[in-house]
Amino acid sequence: MEQLALTLSGKRYEVKLHQALAEFVKADLKQAGINFHTDNRPEILLKAYLHLAQKSMKSEKEIALLLKTLDTL
Repeated sequence: MEQLALTLSGKRYEVKLHQALAEFVKADLKQAGINFHTDNRPEILLKAYLHLAQKSMKSEKEIALLLKTLDTL
């Protein structure tokens, strides 16, 4: 387990995540502009969520296409 902490509008949030998930979350949040050592504005966190939602939607579409392709074989 790894401790992940960030500050949002002056309030510090801490969660414990499994190592692999913590690494994924940290990389994704950093890419979206989240800083783990300073305060973050809420809109930056919203942007990070929307970025992740877009990636999830794309993955779901790719999985559906792969399943459809496999069904035709």
